[in-house]
Amino acid sequence: MPADRQGGRVRGVGAKSARRGLHQVVVEAVALDIVKGRFQPGDSLPIEADLGQELGVGRSSVREAMRVLSDKGLIEVRTRTGARVTDPSTWRRLDPDVVRWSLANGPDTAFLAYLLEARRIVEPKAAALASVRASAADLAEMERALAIMSASLPDDMEACVNADAAFHYAVLMASGNPVLQEFESIIDAAMRVAFTISASLARSYALTISCHHDVFDAIRLREPERAEAAMSALLDLAATDLGLTPEG
Repeated sequence: MPADRQGGRVRGVGAKSARRGLHQVVVEAVALDIVKGRFQPGDSLPIEADLGQELGVGRSSVREAMRVLSDKGLIEVRTRTGARVTDPSTWRRLDPDVVRWSLANGPDTAFLAYLLEARRIVEPKAAALASVRASAADLAEMERALAIMSASLPDDMEACVNADAAFHYAVLMASGNPVLQEFESIIDAAMRVAFTISASLARSYALTISCHHDVFDAIRLREPERAEAAMSALLDLAATDLGLTPEG
């Protein structure tokens, strides 16, 4: 069984994890050690040989993992001094892996509020654009996701969150804006964490479904202002379920 890092050691890699890409195993282990505070900003990571031995992987896997973590802003690698943990202000906050790692310690109300704030900027406008640009196929995707949500709640939360994410992704796709579509992964990650936290707090499953249908109907009927308002109302409900103010 893997053991938590003690005295500067990171967690080992179990047999099951080793079946995944080896460098990704290192990425996950070191990233979680960073976000959970086992390595603080400014700390040096163990050298490649030590990391490889502790995690049961070769130095090439460690080296590739360091490149990934550097690209995501979690570490800085220098030739003479090795890898050092960076300040969180340098992390690539829109990277879905960074979102997931940042919430690995459990609910982070401040970060969830920032994610919701970002969704408020993007999703209502995307819904308004979707009401103008959505194709029949886009509408069919939204309708299919809503049907699965309705059938899944309240018993099958995994199916429901998958369908909920699919609905929001369909709205982004229907916006026809490739830049807005790039927000899919961040919204997906935020929704999955928020749903895990808020599922037991939801005031009414019926209200949640109703708000989604309001968004869909406004898009289907080509009403941009109504679509924007309906998506904002849906995010207000999400804020309430998370214990945040409607303004985030």
